[in-house]
Amino acid sequence: MQPFSWKHFFTNTVIIIAIAEVANIALTALGKALSNPPETFGPYLYSSVIVLTAVGIIAAAIGYVVARYYYKSDAAKADRWFFIAGVVLLVVSFYPDIALPWSSDPDQVGWTYGIMANLMLMHVVVFIPIAYFYHRDRV
Repeated sequence: MQPFSWKHFFTNTVIIIAIAEVANIALTALGKALSNPPETFGPYLYSSVIVLTAVGIIAAAIGYVVARYYYKSDAAKADRWFFIAGVVLLVVSFYPDIALPWSSDPDQVGWTYGIMANLMLMHVVVFIPIAYFYHRDRV
């Protein structure tokens, strides 16, 4: 395993943001095309998708730095705990999507089960490059 490198970390973070943003914008466009939600449907507004994708990745990046700092002498343990926390947070992040049927927010009107599944897939699309790029040096 390589020692922690800020240059490597920032490069990976930029790559993760680029991949996840493109994938989530594509999934948003696909979801809009297939389900035809109202124009005001909050989760499919491109501005929301772009901002929330970046915020989630930055939060994960901060979590990764904290894990590596906390386990300075054992990078494998830091990576393992970061991955476990990531999986737990991924599952927790599904809650707003699963709760769509019970939402009284007018911006959420127009949901379907396909939209719910697409929104959950968007969370997974962010998780995959995070898990890959922050752990690829573990081998």
